[in-house]
Amino acid sequence: MAKISIFGGKGMIGSQITALFERCGNDVETIGRDYDGHELGDIIVLAVKFPDLAPLVETHGKHFVGKIVIDITNPISFGNLDELLVPQGTSSAEILAEKLPQSQVVKGFNINFSNSVANAQVKGNPASFVFASDSSEAKQAIFTALEKSGAKLVDAGNLQKARLLESAGLLLINLAVSGQIQRDGGLVIV
Repeated sequence: MAKISIFGGKGMIGSQITALFERCGNDVETIGRDYDGHELGDIIVLAVKFPDLAPLVETHGKHFVGKIVIDITNPISFGNLDELLVPQGTSSAEILAEKLPQSQVVKGFNINFSNSVANAQVKGNPASFVFASDSSEAKQAIFTALEKSGAKLVDAGNLQKARLLESAGLLLINLAVSGQIQRDGGLVIV
């Protein structure tokens, strides 16, 4: 059992990630804008919108030292859905890792729609939860916390692979907006 702290844990995707970790037997706390600086869990999930990520880290990043930090954001221009809002050749997770050098940053959950997260299913198939990080230990800790989920847990490799995950997130959101997949759809790796 792991202690998990989820910033934004009451939003659409955050509440589903909260339910998922709880169902797997973890001790989960959700944190809103009123975070008081108390000790956080070993795994921190940043279930916030991309524009809120930098201010959150600036304000509370000192509390993330020594922790596993999961970035679920998709840095997408929702005005046109055609581009990522990070410089080419990087990702929001890599930028986050630069700001949190004493944390183990992981990219994950960004290619999963909220309806497929809590029950770890995509149209009756095990959902694929894909994680990228430079820390094998961080990925293993997350896999252990999710081992009872029934999902397929996929190690995508180093944090540089977050670039691919964020591009995949952009594609899946475009497919959902155009009605080609629903919120219970998504990517399944078999």
